[in-house]
This record gives sequence, C-alpha cells and structure tokens, in this order.
Amino acid sequence: MNWEAIGAIGEIIGALAVFVTLAYLAIQIRQNTSAVRTTALDSSVNVVQNIREQILNSEEVATIYIEGGKDPHNLSEVDLVRYRILITNMLWSIWNLYSQSNYGSLSKSVWECQRTTLHRILETPGGKWYWNEYGCEFEDTFIEE
Repeated sequence: MNWEAIGAIGEIIGALAVFVTLAYLAIQIRQNTSAVRTTALDSSVNVVQNIREQILNSEEVATIYIEGGKDPHNLSEVDLVRYRILITNMLWSIWNLYSQSNYGSLSKSVWECQRTTLHRILETPGGKWYWNEYGCEFEDTFIEE
C-alpha cells in the first residue's frame, strides 16, 4: 500500500466523521428546539394560570376584575390602580404568547387560541378604557393585531 492510498482512505474516514458529526449536531439542535418550545409554552401557561388563580382565590380581586370590566370609573382610586395592574399582567402574558408565536418559539396556533381571550378582555368597557389609556405601552405589531 502506498502513501496515496493511505491518504485517500484517511480523507474518506475524515469525510465520514464530518458527516456523522453534522448529523449528530442536527439531531441535537432539533431536540434543543423542541425543549425550548416546551419550556416557553410552560412558562407562559404558568403566568396565565397564576393570574387566574389570583382571581379565583381572592373574592376581592375577583370583584375588582368584574367591577372594573363593567365600569372602571366606579372603582376607588386604589382599586382602579389594582384593576389596571391586573389587566396589564393579563395582557403582558398574552403579548408574551403573541411574541413567542411570531418569533418562532411557539407555533402560530398557540397565539390563535389566545386571540379570543384578548378580545374578550378588551371588549368590556374596562378593557376598552384600559386599551385607550395604556395600549400604547405595547409593541406596534401587537397593537395592530
């Protein structure tokens, strides 16, 4: 066997090693992407769940949410601030899902499921008040949506 044959065998082995490495990296990237999406969805769902639990577990928070949705001007100054913060937290969690769906961490269908929740909040008199006063605090693409 001459040196040229040994060199050719070495090149073939090197090419195969590169191919195997690239295939392994592709599998790892795919698994990592799936893990990132799962974590992003889990995190977003936990935020929404925590907000809902506040309303569920506190009659006072539930009352502020209900009364603020009907007419925020009937709330005391303190309760109006609490209503605004509650709606801000809700909308930020929805905005988070929207952003992650648009930037690739989550599928578009996740956002589509939440669009009705957003509309349900913003169609109330309190939601309309909130959006008119504070909607400008969100990203332009979310505002358009």
